[in-house]
Amino acid sequence: MVSAVSRNGADMLIDITRTMYNGMEVWPGDIPFQQVSKQFGNFTSSSVTMSLHTGTHMDAPRHRFKHGKSVDEIFPVIVPALVKKQGNPAGKAVLLDRPVTALQAEELVKGGMVLIGTTSISIDYGESLEAHAVLLGAGIPVIENLELDSVPPGDYIVMAFPLKFSGADGSPVRIVLAESPQDIYSFRQEGNDD
Repeated sequence: MVSAVSRNGADMLIDITRTMYNGMEVWPGDIPFQQVSKQFGNFTSSSVTMSLHTGTHMDAPRHRFKHGKSVDEIFPVIVPALVKKQGNPAGKAVLLDRPVTALQAEELVKGGMVLIGTTSISIDYGESLEAHAVLLGAGIPVIENLELDSVPPGDYIVMAFPLKFSGADGSPVRIVLAESPQDIYSFRQEGNDD
């Protein structure tokens, strides 16, 4: 489900991150997601067991290449984005509602794309690993498992924040879209009048 942060009834930021929960789908054979909470007096403390490639997550080049850039070497991404539409990818993120072939990945890399994302559990079709090799080999981070069902095709600004795990090959990522810079600058959570 897409959740928007609103002010005065107008959507400001669109959260395209999937919610994580016990029993959620993970890559076949990967570590199942498990969240456990304990009470300590008036406080709750939770622990999570999961793969770094669970839910909406970023693959760093190290996911495919042993000496590739790790996720802690990838700065949070704030760039223009083409969402479910074609256009010039130079300096932009491309967010799709499908995987890509190796040939499509090569064309996007040659076009100057800086980030790619998909609603699929993998950027590759089926059991292919070729698009991963092309994209991660070019140093392009890959975000998988986006929630774009309710997002109209268009031009947006994407903001993606992977966690800073030292030497890691991936990370869960919180990712939001804005339609304009003004949406970012005037952001206020609903109900917050400060």
